[in-house]
Amino acid sequence: MTTATVPTTARRVPAWAVVVAAPIAPLAVWALAHLAFDVALEAGDPAITVGPASIVAVSVLVALAAWGVRSLFFRGHRTGWFLTCGVALLVSLVGPLGATTPAAMLCLALMHVTVAATVTLGLAPRRVA
Repeated sequence: MTTATVPTTARRVPAWAVVVAAPIAPLAVWALAHLAFDVALEAGDPAITVGPASIVAVSVLVALAAWGVRSLFFRGHRTGWFLTCGVALLVSLVGPLGATTPAAMLCLALMHVTVAATVTLGLAPRRVA
């Protein structure tokens, strides 16, 4: 007896959707921190307030840059993609160390992780069978 196997096609998220989704996750963290817990998200010396406009701008730029890097270097190379994204996340986590309060540092780090997770998983190259 033979069984027919139905090919499964993994649904792929379009790259433009990742660029749109990238700012949504950190905006949710910002809203929770700023509106619910009244955390002043400030970093640097002198202190610069991190607001929705800067969150959207940086998140979209990161997603676009990651899309370009993935397109140029990582077609089908999942290990290299995840390693590169992990290193980029570790480097980006230096930024929240300059926050003015520990609560702001935690929230800013969480925003970095949410953008990294969205971009890394959303733009991950397909597995080569």
